[in-house]
Amino acid sequence: MMTIRDIKRKALVTGGGGFIGSRLVQALLREGCRVRVLEVQYGRLKGVTDNNLEFVGIGEGGLRGGMVDKEMVQQAVKDVDVIYHLAVNWDGVTWMHLSPMADLLDANIRGILNLLEAAKSEGVKHFLFSSSCAVYGKARTLAVDEETVCKPELWDGDPGPAYGIMKLATEKLCLMYNYHHGLPVTVFRLDVLFNDEEAQLLGKKDVEEVARGEAVEVTEGDGQASIHVDEVVQAFLLATLNKDAYGQVFNLSNPETFVSDRELYELLIQLTGSKSKMNLTVNPMSINPMLASTEKVRRVLGWAPHKAKPDLRKAIAQTTQTILAHSEP
Repeated sequence: MMTIRDIKRKALVTGGGGFIGSRLVQALLREGCRVRVLEVQYGRLKGVTDNNLEFVGIGEGGLRGGMVDKEMVQQAVKDVDVIYHLAVNWDGVTWMHLSPMADLLDANIRGILNLLEAAKSEGVKHFLFSSSCAVYGKARTLAVDEETVCKPELWDGDPGPAYGIMKLATEKLCLMYNYHHGLPVTVFRLDVLFNDEEAQLLGKKDVEEVARGEAVEVTEGDGQASIHVDEVVQAFLLATLNKDAYGQVFNLSNPETFVSDRELYELLIQLTGSKSKMNLTVNPMSINPMLASTEKVRRVLGWAPHKAKPDLRKAIAQTTQTILAHSEP
């Protein structure tokens, strides 16, 4: 069976300066791979140097450069065996999609088509795509698996329903190239991420409201599972050049990290010493908190998460401290 060690040419990571990409790039370098990064900024790779690391596209704008620039993409994909497509343009880390939605959809869909066409032309051996559990929208069943009907238009949280719609559309384009053009593709649907110092389920607004002592609205039973970024990297590495992963869609989540909204705000109140009151409401639609089943990725790839809720709680505490340290007095 082929593995990551069978990469003979280069690995391309789009969005390599991001939350996942920077960890993946460094993991690939540790494996001895030659890595090319297609990015518009160095991001979390700023200051990282390695003879096996090169960058393409730095300094361009997200709506014009990077994956949107067809010539740049062709340059980036030349002499590449494996592509990890992590780049996404949704107005950066704010998730507020301040740019017009049409521009964002155009950039992401045109960008992935540029990459897929170049991958097909250059004989890329494997194309791995980072999607999102936001494609499921809101589910009435507790657990969703890869066969669950996707209704991203029903999503009502960050980064908004259009993000899930975009991710589902780009997933389908990847799979079309797998089935109709013979390009081996693997899609991962990721849950909310965290690392040892940062929990993305926690927003600046949430922390600051509690710190000010404001009352917060909390829907009883709602909540969110997360996944550690290193566990995502592990899954990408396990799937690389693994024929069992070709043409497959996998959920990546860790139900053991599930935190209810009530539990989250209780923790924030404790961390900030706040006197905020929680106004508890009941979801009128009786929709369960969505948990993504990971049975398939465990069975096919032998992947398993190793982080647990205490790790997430530490990340929440660290994120809260960081936000408060940079907040207006």
